[in-house]
Amino acid sequence: MTAELADRALDAVLRTQWAGQPATVLRSPPGAGKTGVAERLALQSARLLNERCMVVTQTNEQAFDLARRLAANSGQFPVHLFAKQGLDLPADFAQLPNLNIVNRMADLPNGPSISIGNATKWSWLQTPDALFDVQIVDEAFQLPDYRFQLIANLAARHVLIGDPGQIDPFVTCEIERWRCDPAGPQVACPTALIKRHPSIAQLELPVSRRLNSDTVRLVQPAFYPDMPFSAMSIDRALAFGVAGIMPFDAALDAVAGGSSVVMVELPAQITGQIDNDLAHELVSAIQRLLSRQPTMRDDGRTHEVTPDMIGVVCAHVNQVNAVRERLGPDLAEVFVETANRFQGIERPFMFVHHPLSGRADATAFHLDAGRLCVMLSRHRVGCWIFGRAGIAEQLQRFAPVGDRALGIDEDSEFRGWSAHLSIMLSLIQSGRIYPAVYGHSPTPVSQIAS
Repeated sequence: MTAELADRALDAVLRTQWAGQPATVLRSPPGAGKTGVAERLALQSARLLNERCMVVTQTNEQAFDLARRLAANSGQFPVHLFAKQGLDLPADFAQLPNLNIVNRMADLPNGPSISIGNATKWSWLQTPDALFDVQIVDEAFQLPDYRFQLIANLAARHVLIGDPGQIDPFVTCEIERWRCDPAGPQVACPTALIKRHPSIAQLELPVSRRLNSDTVRLVQPAFYPDMPFSAMSIDRALAFGVAGIMPFDAALDAVAGGSSVVMVELPAQITGQIDNDLAHELVSAIQRLLSRQPTMRDDGRTHEVTPDMIGVVCAHVNQVNAVRERLGPDLAEVFVETANRFQGIERPFMFVHHPLSGRADATAFHLDAGRLCVMLSRHRVGCWIFGRAGIAEQLQRFAPVGDRALGIDEDSEFRGWSAHLSIMLSLIQSGRIYPAVYGHSPTPVSQIAS
């Protein structure tokens, strides 16, 4: 059933281009295959509709990934990567004979073609006429509208694909003068475009290929209350060859028992950003996971769990460094990064440093719903959240006052606070909070509700 839903959604997206829709916004939950949709749209445009197609990414790494995928899946059809001269390119590009590197506008292909580049590179093109028939923007909810306006004139039609639950676009300038404008330059470009043109085509992908059903039940109500979706995965599981006897084994066995997201709590303590005990506990948990001879099933295939299948996500760079310093050479392949850099990346198993852990307050940055959504939606099989006890009480103490700008219905701080509290209450109510090695009892949900 979920496969049929996914196929119908993809068919609807592809049909918008045959119908000549001037603009289409496609919303997607985590792991729904956004990049695959962008790939199919580009191939349809160039090979079936005989169009000039441009694909916009947010980073060079995303452009590299799309270029690699399109070159591998397009037969011998040429694919062009529009990049700055002297850019350090991946070594495997040499094995893709139909991938061409283009540095100047004059060298872009004229006929039916696919050209890929990041938004910054595209913004340097200056032309009074549309150069392309269609512009496909991948991860569009990370592109602020002011940057979209720099490239919107390059194509006659637009398809904006993205996840509305991820981290909002990063803007460095002061935005107070635009706070009352729902289509302001700092707003994600799909949101701003819909505010200006409510009649444009809006579609949604109804399934997640990455997240399992248990995770969807936790994540969807907290971060996507207006966008229901289901899990497409089947037969995802963790198993151990060695029985659990250590204190942390209860949290490991919970994931093996079907609870895909659990929390490990250390005793309450104000630590600030760097929590050495938490970093030590997190790395010890990774070591314990690997020492129990774990295997995983992922959509019908069984694999031995290795360090490269594990990710660690933190809110701050110094937290990332604290974890990396403790990994050692045997765990060098464990991928540790901030939530911003983890967008678009997945691992079978994730370890999360809770953004509110050890803090004496609850600021807008740490309450950000998109940040927590990224952290809790990178895994395919299991996720362990590490934090200090008392986060739910902390949220109650620092409930936002409702600093909503005149004329704006969206209150991002309240939305983040609500999402955090929803996740914590769900973990407590379902008995998914486990004490760390130090040991303590989680706060009863009845005390938090009161």
